[in-house]
Amino acid sequence: MIGGASVVHPPPHLRPTWAEINLDNISHNLEQYRRALGSQVNIMAVVKADGYGHGAVEVARTALNAGASQLAVAFLEEGIELRRAGIQAPILLLGYTDPALASSLYEYSLTPTVFDLEVARGLSRWAADRGHTLPVHIKVDTGMGRIGVLAPEALDFITAVSRLPGLRLEGLLTHLAAADEEDDGGYTHRQIRVFAELVEACREKGIRFSYYHAANSAAAIMHPDARFNLVRIGLSLYGYYPAPWLAAGPVKLRPALSFKSRIIFIKEVPPGTAISYGCTYRTRTRSLIATVPVGYGDGYSRSLSNRGQVLVRGRRAPVVGRVCMDHLMIDVSGIEGVQRGDEVVLYGRQAEEAIPVEEVAGLLGTISYELICSLDKRVPRLYIQGGRLAALRDLLGEKIFTG
Repeated sequence: MIGGASVVHPPPHLRPTWAEINLDNISHNLEQYRRALGSQVNIMAVVKADGYGHGAVEVARTALNAGASQLAVAFLEEGIELRRAGIQAPILLLGYTDPALASSLYEYSLTPTVFDLEVARGLSRWAADRGHTLPVHIKVDTGMGRIGVLAPEALDFITAVSRLPGLRLEGLLTHLAAADEEDDGGYTHRQIRVFAELVEACREKGIRFSYYHAANSAAAIMHPDARFNLVRIGLSLYGYYPAPWLAAGPVKLRPALSFKSRIIFIKEVPPGTAISYGCTYRTRTRSLIATVPVGYGDGYSRSLSNRGQVLVRGRRAPVVGRVCMDHLMIDVSGIEGVQRGDEVVLYGRQAEEAIPVEEVAGLLGTISYELICSLDKRVPRLYIQGGRLAALRDLLGEKIFTG
């Protein structure tokens, strides 16, 4: 589940903790879905939460070049970021948008998701008063229990919105709650059936949308009846399966992200030496302890204190003592030839060994989504394409490399 190691080295001035994003793997993952879905189904690449921690702008450009036709984010500011970067593809805002933001929707050509009649009326008033038209997608709750008009009320809601001036019905969507469960007791099929019945009921009333979408990454693979004419690909765009059993399906993914650092200090200490805050770890024998400049301030969980492992020279080394905000310590006693400057892999591959994000997530009792989205903005992102460093983004901005 881990892609090949990069041979690209970060610039010497860069902080010695970074994330490598393999854009070729993003392209590969999108193309895998493109082939599996066929030409009749459009792909919406989901790049919310800064592209799941990978970088929304860079991932969006790559996904569009690989065959995605649309993008999705969570809220207005995320969409504006993409527009200011020069991205012109359709962008859907999946979350709640206050009607007071209608002018920004229009200015930046962003499409809101609507599931509240008062919100729809507010958007309508703004648009109609100015002679504008705003496209909208209507979200229906078929069983997620989060946002969306309840399915039994959806037809009346859609009819009411269709009559509002200044709005154009562009999309109808729902979200599947259990598509990544290997045995969901038929729950996903029931959700799909309810949505399909609503689509047909709208058509019978003469109400048509350009796009109908229900499938997420999991459903797009395993539930062909959920595809309609548009699917939303989020986690799998970045190379992760929503659940392990999905790896047996037709889509073969390559993780795009590796999280790395370097050893900055090594010391040999006697037995009984306390390591880090709280003295929660003491060496049992004479030990070689290395300090790595990465911590929970970067998104490496403090819950990995005395539990996590990293890779050094192709071998696993345990995290010892509490993870600090900016540092962690590892025991490299059994690894031959360790020296200051050696690469440390927190998630990813090194030589023949790998630490998948899924492994770390399992250790923490969480999901891979949370780990990759938790990487802080102070961790520089190095974008690898065609085996070379194509771009770099850190706290000071982005630099594109063309040579």
